[in-house]
Amino acid sequence: MDVKVFVFGNGNLSFKNFLEYYEKPITEILKTNNPSFVLCDFKGVDTLTMELLKCETANVSILHIGTTPRYSPDKYKTKVSQWNFIGGFQSDIERDTAAIHMCTHFLAFDFNSNEKRKSGTLTNIENCLIQNKINIASTLLREIKG
Repeated sequence: MDVKVFVFGNGNLSFKNFLEYYEKPITEILKTNNPSFVLCDFKGVDTLTMELLKCETANVSILHIGTTPRYSPDKYKTKVSQWNFIGGFQSDIERDTAAIHMCTHFLAFDFNSNEKRKSGTLTNIENCLIQNKINIASTLLREIKG
């Protein structure tokens, strides 16, 4: 099975939390048979994941609103020039829906939702689960807990 992972999360994620929650799973995914990644171009998880992947794989699709992405890593001596940038989306919802449709798996953690507020990250996690996408985070948590 082809593995196409949508990596997403909160924009205000700290670098420390990125390393704690995302770096190891992404590194493990890269060891599998030719994975690909789907990302958006928002701050936080999106940009940190781009920086992690820029020298590791050409198999990355970046979805963005409008004609140009808000962020793109340096192309010099990286694999970014081979990435697929897909623009023209009119809203975050339209872009995120396309990303969910494209993926087979997802990696996401939500740190911002509470009883008064539901984050876009939590909404995307719920939509991934509704569409039977494989949650890499829960798989890893089960492995860690034994």
